[in-house]
Amino acid sequence: MKRRYILLFLIFLFSLKLFGQSNESSDYKPLWLMMDDAIQKVEAGESGEALYLLRKILEENSSNPEAEMWLGLIFKKENEYDLSIKFFERAFEHRKQLVIVEDQYTILYNLAGVYLETGNVDSYADNLHRIIELSNEKIENRNLLNAMLNVLKNRGFDKFIELYRPEKRISLESFSLLGKYYYEKKEWQQAVEYLMQATGAILTLVIEELKRTDPYYTFLSGESTDESLVNILDSVNLNSRLRSFISDNSFYEYFYYLGKSLIMSGSTESGRYILEKIYLQPQSGKWGAFSSPW
Repeated sequence: MKRRYILLFLIFLFSLKLFGQSNESSDYKPLWLMMDDAIQKVEAGESGEALYLLRKILEENSSNPEAEMWLGLIFKKENEYDLSIKFFERAFEHRKQLVIVEDQYTILYNLAGVYLETGNVDSYADNLHRIIELSNEKIENRNLLNAMLNVLKNRGFDKFIELYRPEKRISLESFSLLGKYYYEKKEWQQAVEYLMQATGAILTLVIEELKRTDPYYTFLSGESTDESLVNILDSVNLNSRLRSFISDNSFYEYFYYLGKSLIMSGSTESGRYILEKIYLQPQSGKWGAFSSPW
């Protein structure tokens, strides 16, 4: 590992010497074209040449966040975590110069991933929180959050999703991952807070899609909301696109953690209701097995 680190670092530092002569007669390329070439080299697995091109870009523009982000990705792939963190942090520092603004979230998600891989779970969580703050999707009103928690714990998830439709698009993954993070830390109350927003946001998007595709779709089942959750999940099972969406966002996994966190925090009835619904769903996979009441 040490020799590999030194080799990559030397390639990065002396890439101009290694490739300079063959490029002296080359026509000048604009930065955007060099960036495109560098990305192609990364995707082709040609890390050395990609490092050279990215170095050239940074020589012309020392605060180019795209180049810094791709350097972070290269070093992450090579398990050179210190260098990866360095360049991701620099890319985020220069995020106002990003051509694609949404790349700032890609930077932070990758940075969080590096910290998780290195076992620095606190920095991992810190970067997930940074994503939520940056996205402006955090509910700042503590009274509203407490009301949501109260409904979920005392009146159940069906009533919760009837009254509240959390909207998380950019930060959805952060809410999900933080919910699991707090669950594993046995901080049940914090886990419930993040997981109810994550799973609620997933179902909010599902409901929006069901309404878009079926003008006659109604969320509530008659005058009772007792089976509203079942109705949503049954509708999802009949729609391949929604099944993929639920799967891609690991809905049943985080819903399971929500149910368990509710039970561990004292809201046994509400938590068991969630686990029962997971258990009865044919699409829930191993999370259905984990939710078995026996």
